[in-house]
Amino acid sequence: MSQEHVHPSYLHGTAPAEQERLLAQALFWRDLILAVPLPPPGARLLEIGCGVGAVLAVIAEAEPRLQLSGIDRSPAQIATARRVLAGSKPVELVVGDAAALPWSDGHFDAVRLMWVVEHLQQPDAVLAEAHRVLRPGGTIDLIETDYASFRTSPPDPAIKAYLQAFVSHFARHGDPHAGLRLGPLLDGAGFTEVSVTLGGLHAWTPGRRRELAAAIDYLQAFIDPELEAMAGEAGRDPGLVREGASRFRALASHPAAALSAAVYRGRGVRSGSSQPARASGENSRASE
Repeated sequence: MSQEHVHPSYLHGTAPAEQERLLAQALFWRDLILAVPLPPPGARLLEIGCGVGAVLAVIAEAEPRLQLSGIDRSPAQIATARRVLAGSKPVELVVGDAAALPWSDGHFDAVRLMWVVEHLQQPDAVLAEAHRVLRPGGTIDLIETDYASFRTSPPDPAIKAYLQAFVSHFARHGDPHAGLRLGPLLDGAGFTEVSVTLGGLHAWTPGRRRELAAAIDYLQAFIDPELEAMAGEAGRDPGLVREGASRFRALASHPAAALSAAVYRGRGVRSGSSQPARASGENSRASE
């Protein structure tokens, strides 16, 4: 996606370690990815902000008969996506601007965005383009979180300071509460039959110790690279934030601990009579 529609200080970057994290993230959320209904075989599905193709790889494995496309603003991400998806049925991958999609009106049957809205400066412009390239009756699905929803038990002031520091830090780079906005955003973009489902993760010890440890590893994989910046920002006790990171990492060893995080799944439909998308290759303006 072009820089002007993504927050100028995009948080995660595109280094090899981050690309590996994205691949692991898709595996962590595989059940959530596949909980979103897929269009029928032969349909066209676009992922906006596809990154390294990790989500598309999960979808391609589950339903190889779909015609998949992905767009991302980063040439480095798309280059990696081509390698990740090399063993799948050919996937159309494009470097481009999510607010000026290079496909014709009504080209797709389904559009997806996962952990993307939180990074957009102008989500309305991106969702308007998603609406345009969907056929009447086509669906859009968004998945986001609210980072303020991350909670642990028993109460721990250091862990609380650590998690609150991440919310404040993320707010300098994007929208940490994007999950709460999905309904209004879809309504505003002209989608109908809008629904938002609230789910997420919840794990505890001792009965779900393995799941709790996996969730902690997943969360710290994207929080801890920001730890020094979080600790150094105004108004924070650096020692308390660092101590919170350490205590959060050890939470799965506690005899009676729990962790929760909310995930919002928004869906909308492009209004109009339902018609299948045009045959492959017709009226597409996309190029790799």
